[in-house]
Amino acid sequence: MTEEFKNKPYLTPNEVAQWMMVSPVTVRGWAQKGLLQAEVTPGGHRRFRYEEVERFARQWNPVGNKGPLKVLIVDDDRAVVGFLRELLEGGEHQTVVETAFDGFDAGRKVHTFSPDVVLLDLMMPGIRGTEVCRQIKQIPGLASVRVLAMSGYLSAENEAELLAAGAECCLAKPIDTARLLKLLGLED
Repeated sequence: MTEEFKNKPYLTPNEVAQWMMVSPVTVRGWAQKGLLQAEVTPGGHRRFRYEEVERFARQWNPVGNKGPLKVLIVDDDRAVVGFLRELLEGGEHQTVVETAFDGFDAGRKVHTFSPDVVLLDLMMPGIRGTEVCRQIKQIPGLASVRVLAMSGYLSAENEAELLAAGAECCLAKPIDTARLLKLLGLED
């Protein structure tokens, strides 16, 4: 992926997002927090030097170095939950997984389990994933929890709503497992 950007001295937020497999909103957040250095054009647009993005990509650790990755899977479809649990707990991944089957249970488990990442379904009974995401991001001390949304009904409108609520990205179901493992830092 980086080869297509290598000859460009500056990258747009969308190009950086494509490279890092996150949303452009996440890239803008990194720039606002000073984690990823940006230069601003006379027109007010952020541009990122290739070398700076490469440096950031090498040292970016989405889960931190504090032990096993803790993932909370929130989905009302038990087959999806079982599949994701097996994927993440299997092999050499050293991942601790907890599950919730609705948004209310997710809210409770966010407090008791303290996940690093929440895999959150959009469409659930009772409370939609966007509201669960919004509430997680408003809890003091939990705003840094990564929320990766997923939906079998992913539309541009749903994706925009989830990103605005604080989700890092939106994955369409069936889940692209290679992309998910890369986002979680479990695969190169």
